[in-house]
Amino acid sequence: MGRLAGLELHNFKSYRGTASVGFGDASFTSIIGPNGAGKSNMLDAISFVLGVQSAQLRSHQLRDLIYRGRVESTENDEESSGSDVLLQDPTSAYVCAFYEKDNGELMKLKRTINTNGSSDYSINGKIVTSLQYSIALKAENILIKAKNFLVFQGDIENVAAQSPKDLARMLETISGSAEYVAEYEKLKEEFERTRDLAAEVFSRKRNLNSELKQYKEQMREREIFEAKLNEKYTLIKKYHLYKIFHNQKRHFQLVAENRALQEQLQTAKTKLKELEADHGTQSAEASRASLDVKRLEASILETKTNLESIRRAMLPVNTSQKSLQTRIEVSEAKLADLNRDLENQLEMASILHSKLVSVEEQLEELDERVEELRKKSQLPEEGVLEYQQLRKQFLANSGSQLEEKLSILDADRDAFVSSVRNYQSQQENAESRIQNLEDSIRSTYQPRLNITLSKMNDMLGTKAEKIALKESLMKNNEDLALKEVELAAELRQTLSKLDDLSLEQKETKKQKRLRDNVNMLKSILKEGSIKGILHELVRSTQQKYDLALQTALGANLDAIVVESTEVAYKCVDLLKERRAGTATFIPVDSVVTDPVNLYYLRTLSENACPAIDVVTYDDVSIERAVMFALGDTLVVDSVDAARDLKWNHPQAINNKMVTLDGAVIHKLGLMTGGQEIQKTSASLMWTKQDLANLSSKKDELNAELSKLQADKSNTIDINSLTEELAALDENIQQCRAKISSLERDVDERRQEVEFHQSQLSTFKSLCEVKESQLAAIDAEILDAKSQITTIQASVYSEFCEKYNLQSINDYEMVSGPGMRARARERSELERAISSLRNQHKMHKESSEETMGRILRISKDLAQFNEDLLAVTCQWDDLDAEFLGMEEKLNDLNNEKKEAGLLYKALLKAIKVLEVEISDLKSDVRSMTKDLLIREESLLKVDSSRLNLLKNCKIENVDLPLENGFLDSISLDSSSDISAVAYLVYVDYSLLDLSLQDRHSVKAEAELKVKIEDVISDLQALTPNAKAMERLKEVDTKIKNFDREFTKARQDEKRATTRFNEVKQLRTELFMTAFSHISDRIDGVYKELTKSTSTVGGSAYLTLEDEDEPYAGGIRYHAMPPMKRFRDMDLLSGGEKTMAALALLFAVHSFHPSPFFVLDEIDAALDNSNVAKIASYMKRHSGVGLQFIVISLKSSLFENSDALVGIYREQRENSSKTVTLDLRNYQTASAEVTRKEDVTPAVPV
Repeated sequence: MGRLAGLELHNFKSYRGTASVGFGDASFTSIIGPNGAGKSNMLDAISFVLGVQSAQLRSHQLRDLIYRGRVESTENDEESSGSDVLLQDPTSAYVCAFYEKDNGELMKLKRTINTNGSSDYSINGKIVTSLQYSIALKAENILIKAKNFLVFQGDIENVAAQSPKDLARMLETISGSAEYVAEYEKLKEEFERTRDLAAEVFSRKRNLNSELKQYKEQMREREIFEAKLNEKYTLIKKYHLYKIFHNQKRHFQLVAENRALQEQLQTAKTKLKELEADHGTQSAEASRASLDVKRLEASILETKTNLESIRRAMLPVNTSQKSLQTRIEVSEAKLADLNRDLENQLEMASILHSKLVSVEEQLEELDERVEELRKKSQLPEEGVLEYQQLRKQFLANSGSQLEEKLSILDADRDAFVSSVRNYQSQQENAESRIQNLEDSIRSTYQPRLNITLSKMNDMLGTKAEKIALKESLMKNNEDLALKEVELAAELRQTLSKLDDLSLEQKETKKQKRLRDNVNMLKSILKEGSIKGILHELVRSTQQKYDLALQTALGANLDAIVVESTEVAYKCVDLLKERRAGTATFIPVDSVVTDPVNLYYLRTLSENACPAIDVVTYDDVSIERAVMFALGDTLVVDSVDAARDLKWNHPQAINNKMVTLDGAVIHKLGLMTGGQEIQKTSASLMWTKQDLANLSSKKDELNAELSKLQADKSNTIDINSLTEELAALDENIQQCRAKISSLERDVDERRQEVEFHQSQLSTFKSLCEVKESQLAAIDAEILDAKSQITTIQASVYSEFCEKYNLQSINDYEMVSGPGMRARARERSELERAISSLRNQHKMHKESSEETMGRILRISKDLAQFNEDLLAVTCQWDDLDAEFLGMEEKLNDLNNEKKEAGLLYKALLKAIKVLEVEISDLKSDVRSMTKDLLIREESLLKVDSSRLNLLKNCKIENVDLPLENGFLDSISLDSSSDISAVAYLVYVDYSLLDLSLQDRHSVKAEAELKVKIEDVISDLQALTPNAKAMERLKEVDTKIKNFDREFTKARQDEKRATTRFNEVKQLRTELFMTAFSHISDRIDGVYKELTKSTSTVGGSAYLTLEDEDEPYAGGIRYHAMPPMKRFRDMDLLSGGEKTMAALALLFAVHSFHPSPFFVLDEIDAALDNSNVAKIASYMKRHSGVGLQFIVISLKSSLFENSDALVGIYREQRENSSKTVTLDLRNYQTASAEVTRKEDVTPAVPV
């Protein structure tokens, strides 16, 4: 293969003027340079000269690729004086590529941009067209559309991120299958059009063949139609004869029955009148007896009410009596206590008065003695001076020390005296407090406590009496309630028996009424439309299934089976009109039944079978009604077997299950207990006497229950007692609280007494100690006074004799220290007098208060005795009245009992009459209704005969007659129906004897079915009178249409052949490229990603559409080394770049161009991956492949064979190039000489 030897750029983008660059014989060339120097413009130049469109060269128009001039300074600064010159922009540009072929021939490829913005192509200087230019490049395996020689900056990311559809389109471009896309789409459209046309023509031919066959069938139907028409007329005549014959037979039967029924009705009415007269007489007697019983009951109730009122009135009287007795006892005890307190208070007042007199006398004596001494001890002035001199002498002779000692001892003695008095005062206070507390306990709190206790005891007694009365009433009610329960149970049993008899009678009446309604409906509606009651139409296959079948039918047991929904609506209207009750109808024609898998149900268990298997019936027309009533119900032998089948079967069984004893397990799992086997007809018999006896017993039980209700204590009385007990409980609770409070007060005061008694003992002991200490001090004082007296005698003896004094003390008592001692003694006496007066006054007031309380209590006691006497008299009166009422109540009860027996006997007789009258009335009503129904039935039968004859006349049925003519019957006649109906007598000789024997719904239905079948056959035939003519027209069309069908099939075949050829060619081209690339990509990826420690990753391609691979997409999967599989979107930037390069190198290997230009493919790679890319290019570059790479990473371009450096010449504002052959250097260092112009490696 050839190689790109060099380039020449003239005014192209950033290259001003002419710039040449040569690649020499290097197989791996790197273009390097700083950003903005023009590296990518070099790539644009290569792309431009090789025919790439301008839109892919980062420009909108070719003129944008021409170099744009810039302002440049002049070279001669002196001449221009620094002025700038604006250079004129060039108007054209070109790029020339020098391509060297394998044989060494040099091809000069040139593309020029003209002034008008167009471009010219030339090869070796010869102008050629773009197509010729492209063909010449294609001959060298340089594909312009596929760009198999070029990777732009940023294309790596686009390759890694492209969708499967985009990858498939790229592969179509590389493989060349894209050239057949337009032809493929055109032929595909033509193929589909011819195929649709052929299908349409074929469909029209098939329709014509179908019409031909249809007209042939219509010819055969015409012949069959005439035979069926004759058969229809014969069957209709036979059907009408059958219905008229049995209608006439029914007419004479109803006439005979009506006569017999009228005779029975007249006899029953006569007997009914006699019984009603007897019933009226006995009812009047019973009314009088009832009034007597009610009058006695009212009197008894009034007497009981009066008794209860008296009893309730006696309760408060008794309570008051006891309360007054208690109050009298408490008052007497309190009065005794107060008298004792009064005696104590008077005694204490007397003692205090004696003490007061004694102290007052001491004070008076003291005053008299001091006054006497004052008179005797008056001295002259010289005597006073002499005394003072002697006083000094006395003090000098140890008198001062002795007086000081005596003064100290007096002070101590005063202190002890004060303490003794204090203790004595506290003793007195304690004794007084103890006395007051004991008085208050005895006179105040204890009486209150006794009164409260008495009151509470009275209330407790009253409560006990009321409780006993309540319990007695409740016990009486309980006994009566127990008896009432027994009577109610007996009454329920009696009512149950009555209900059974009534139910049997009612069921009998209900069944009879239902049968009467069915007979009435049968007589009114046409024969055969009413099938009958369902339980009368079916029966069980074995007797053991009777109850199970009855239970399985359930609500549909008494349902009426009718022919159709229309008949059911007519029946409902008739029942409403006649007010004949309600009924359930099952229309056979419209009833919906769910499909049942009987085979599956039969295999569930040997103890179970479908309910439909245990029922049989004669009329097959009711099969749908039976299926509706029974459905998928299962009949099981026992309840245990049903439970096991329902809940232990491997499969879920949701069917209704009925056991032989009537138990039911519903679909939802609910269970219903078994039923008793229905009684036989003999056991259902009941007599009038049984009913009368049970009715009489019921009345007796009701009377006894009423009596029990009357004997029961009034609930109001019990509730009243309950309320009174609640009030008593509340009062007792209050009394107890008051008692607790009073006891607490008494205890507190007794504790206080004990405390004061302990204090009193303490004070006594302390007082004794102080008195002993006081005696010691008195001894010391006496000793000191003795010494003072001795000294005074030696000092004052002469003085005393001189002034006639017994001793110096007499003088000093009224003057000096003696006066102070007398004043202190007087003060103490006065204080004692004041205290005694206060205490005497207090005890006097207390005694007066006690006297007042004694008078009040004495007055209350007299009132209590008077009240007690009045209450006792009231109690005696109430007791006498109570005894009289009890005697009256006993008399009334005896009278009531006799009247009740008479009333019961009358009621029993009346009940018997009422039962007989009710039975006769029921019979009369039943016979009357039956007679009306039979007359209506007769009228209906005659109307039916008349309608049948009218229908024969209208429908022109040729009915054979013995007498009369059908024309004699008017269609709108309103005269006597029976007379008109028998104007004509029909000849029944044509009717088979088997059909005359008895009327059978089945036989009538068979005739009707035959008629309907013939009519249905006639309706289905619908012969076409113009069938022969249409048959000839269709035959002619088929012959003409064969030619059109043949032409359509030939056109379809030709279009299919041409389309398949192009499809196969496109597929082969695409798959050739895909197979090659798919085989190569894994190896390329492994080579790009392997290292010394890993074997490299894996990559593969998959097709989304195997049939038309170009129409689907291609999925590219790459798995880097040592990593699990992930989608391409989840790979890192470097991993995506390596995967994209592997894909580009694999694609390039399919149609390898002689050179491969790559622009900054290593932008997203780290140094390790860049080294792997460089190593790959180094290994694969050579004679067959030339790599030209634009790169900024040294780890890539340092491994290349040659370098092309691009830099920016600022003075010229233009890009310049330099080259360097790295194969001549063994080390990484080299010096590059910058040159103005660099000669290419090959001649240009």
